[in-house]
Amino acid sequence: MNLVLASGFLLPQQFLGVNYFRDVRSHLTQAGHRVLATTVPSTGTCEQRAQALANAIQQEFPTGPIHIIAHSMGGLDSRMMIGNNLLELAEPGRIVSLTTLSTPHRGSPVADLLAGPKPGDARRIIYDVIGGVIGQLGVPTGALANLTTEAASRVPDAARTHPHIRYRSYFASGRPGLLSTSVLLAPTHNYIHQVTGQDNDGVVALESARYGDFQQPFWECDHIDMMGYNLDTAGVGKPIFPHLEKIDAIIAQLGS
Repeated sequence: MNLVLASGFLLPQQFLGVNYFRDVRSHLTQAGHRVLATTVPSTGTCEQRAQALANAIQQEFPTGPIHIIAHSMGGLDSRMMIGNNLLELAEPGRIVSLTTLSTPHRGSPVADLLAGPKPGDARRIIYDVIGGVIGQLGVPTGALANLTTEAASRVPDAARTHPHIRYRSYFASGRPGLLSTSVLLAPTHNYIHQVTGQDNDGVVALESARYGDFQQPFWECDHIDMMGYNLDTAGVGKPIFPHLEKIDAIIAQLGS
């Protein structure tokens, strides 16, 4: 099976020897799949990222069927690519399925807060706290404009324009227990819950993750746990969430 792993915002597929999808490529390759882990501009616009994604896919898989598994913004990039039929990859017989993992299909309240004018009301305190967290992660707040509600609304609705492709979406509802996310994501988790009243993974709210065939049960982890990393321990050690088992379950569904 030809599989494409589409990464999300900020972090490249490989950085200082660390893979965005922790051990996923090697795991799937050992299972006999051909796997492309694409490199796109990590803080680029959705249009730029979609074109880079299309170029990489066409080069690696010039013919034949393709299945895409996309985390976070990677799902928006994939919808942009399909909706605009870049390099004719949305034609029948090419992209067969798109599976999104906690993609903000309807944008993120955190992006709305940070990418707009600095608030002068009570949200200013929240803005400063979350802005500090984002700063620790090295995220340029200007680039977050691609993940706002308004920007997400401009991404083509690929499920409508190209219904022959199978669309599945997954949502991370937060860790079980008292702390739903890593400590670093706690401020964003609390803010999203305050604004939407919905479960969230510290980055994406439940209804924003919904697209196509919405899968349940939800994954009990935060946004970063999905990829096999734990921000509380800087990703060191064994993952606290069985992400490889979940990926295997996704692959098992692709033929059905």
